Amino acid sequence: MNQPPREFVEPPESQPQVPAQTQRGPAPMPRVPERRPEAAQAPEPRPEPSDPPAPIVTDDGPRIGANGLKPVSPKLIPARYIAGIPGYVIGVLMIAACLVLWWWQGWWWLGLVAVIPAITVVQGLLFTPRRVRAIGYLDGEDELIVASGLMFRTVVTVPYGRIQSVKIDEGPVDRSYGLAKISFTTAADAGETLPGLPKEEAERLRELLTRRGIDTMAAL
Repeated sequence: MNQPPREFVEPPESQPQVPAQTQRGPAPMPRVPERRPEAAQAPEPRPEPSDPPAPIVTDDGPRIGANGLKPVSPKLIPARYIAGIPGYVIGVLMIAACLVLWWWQGWWWLGLVAVIPAITVVQGLLFTPRRVRAIGYLDGEDELIVASGLMFRTVVTVPYGRIQSVKIDEGPVDRSYGLAKISFTTAADAGETLPGLPKEEAERLRELLTRRGIDTMAAL
């Protein structure tokens, strides 16, 4: 009995493989990197308001009006010593005369009189440097400030519009040290004097006072 022919089946190993690129289907979505929340930045600290400058403190305590003042030239100290030599000589002669008369005539009360010139000479020799260092000035925007005095402190504020005249004086001793003093008068008082300035600074200050005084008066 004849059997029907069998169909030839190709083994699975020989079947062609479809590459992965040719497979149909939806394309995979690209991965988007996750954004992490940035750390909150700390607010920048606000600058604290600066404290006002402290007054200049010396051996005799804080001085009135000492903030921001410009000192005069230290050459004023030897200049005042030299200018005061005649007064020192007269004081020493008075002390010697009182002591001689006390010893010769027995006038004991002359010893008390000698105390007055002695105090004058001693305080002049001891306190001249401190008195010079106590002098200061400041040429501000609208006024000129002049401070002086050691035991009795004086601070004068003069608006530029009130200054009527300005002049520069030079004595023989000041000229030898290259110094000058500037004097200005106002409508209310006799005026003020600022000693111990270098010549260049005195000229600058005189020009400044004159120019700002004219400008202030013109603006009124």
